[in-house]
Amino acid sequence: MHTSYMKSPFILLVLLLSAALHAEQQPLYLQYIDKYKDIALEKQREHKIPASITLAQGLLESGAGQSELAQKANNHFGIKCTSDWKGETYRHDDDKKQECFRKYKHASESFEDHSRFLMRDRYKPLFSLDITDYKGWAEGLSRCGYATDPKYPQKLIRIIEDYRLDLITAETPADHQLPPAGSTDTVLAADTAEIAPVLDFDERAKMDEVELYMDHESGRQNGVRYIVARQGDTFESLAYFLNIREKTLRRHNDAADGRELRKGDRVYLYPKPTKAPKKYQYYYVRKGDTAWSIAQKFGFKMKTIYKLNGIPEGTPLVTRQRLRLR
Repeated sequence: MHTSYMKSPFILLVLLLSAALHAEQQPLYLQYIDKYKDIALEKQREHKIPASITLAQGLLESGAGQSELAQKANNHFGIKCTSDWKGETYRHDDDKKQECFRKYKHASESFEDHSRFLMRDRYKPLFSLDITDYKGWAEGLSRCGYATDPKYPQKLIRIIEDYRLDLITAETPADHQLPPAGSTDTVLAADTAEIAPVLDFDERAKMDEVELYMDHESGRQNGVRYIVARQGDTFESLAYFLNIREKTLRRHNDAADGRELRKGDRVYLYPKPTKAPKKYQYYYVRKGDTAWSIAQKFGFKMKTIYKLNGIPEGTPLVTRQRLRLR
């Protein structure tokens, strides 16, 4: 590693975090950054692509390494097969059913392939930008057609700034100091086990007016807005993009017990009512139903099911069991 990078304040930041937190307590995003920062720096030196951009794209597109493609194919950037691809492949539903994606033996190969992908003529204008100009790179990627999502640049910029990924490319520590204590920005603090947005959910404007930072299917049930979890989503990752504390999002969804999300789960964005909609007075339990799945389906608090039906909390439901929902 070059001496200039060893002096980077980012390394000092990681040391502070490591000393203050146990590895298992670190959020997924911090674990991902710690695991792949050296690879991103290596690609920056070799190909002149900002490590901050590489990491932000990896975090966004792989769900901090939790997506199916990252887990099963070591593909962190969603790169699909091309006619000249001679390596292994992995089939995955995307825009179409069972599309062909590149599969790598190691994640480092995915990072290298991502760099080479950006070195095509299509992205040549980006390399005239300063390597520290992450905003220019993020916006340039969109202009060059990297992603169809119009909010893609803002997503990358937000990740870089919230997690201070710009520090990776900093060679002059004085120019890249962390925000002071008490700053209104989200900061990385050595004495906390999470990166917490300054404003809690209930302090924000109505969620109906809040911009979503991810392209998710959404809807409304019982007057409450929800989004549908995608493969690789976690309460932590969704909370980050919604600018809401994970524990608050879990509380809104009766998931304070550590429950994890599955593809297709509804995730409500603010507190659910205590009763189901008026048109749903009763419900007959089907195979595979749980109190949680029923509460999420109809958009009301799970404890109501136990209370209305005189069932001790946690009691398994029985198929064809008749439940009062109001």
